[in-house]
Amino acid sequence: MNSKKKKEDTLSINLNIISSIVFILSSLVSLGITFDERGNLVKGKRYFNNRQILNISFYNRIVIIIAVLISLYVGYKNYKQEEDNSVAQYKNGLLLFTNILTLVGAIIILYVSYLNRKEQSLTPSDVENPLI
Repeated sequence: MNSKKKKEDTLSINLNIISSIVFILSSLVSLGITFDERGNLVKGKRYFNNRQILNISFYNRIVIIIAVLISLYVGYKNYKQEEDNSVAQYKNGLLLFTNILTLVGAIIILYVSYLNRKEQSLTPSDVENPLI
């Protein structure tokens, strides 16, 4: 394995690690919002008001888009590294397509969160798990 290929592979793995950490942190934020909503329903007690939840949810969705973009970049790099018309390139192409669909879904969810934030309307979508 040449040095350039090794550096590219290392970069891809590091970006995957970063993306995974971002998804985990985003899930923890979403879990916090969900526990807050549960506390409101069970005990009538909240740690955050609706405006704070809407803001946290909106910015959390932006973070998710960043993680999805990182995954999309890594998927694209993996696709381009494979030989033309190979089975590995076909598989990476399918994964790349999946990343594109995930990005579309994340953008739609961000838009819904933006509308909820703009209208100051708290809906179940604001406390759901952010992972697509």
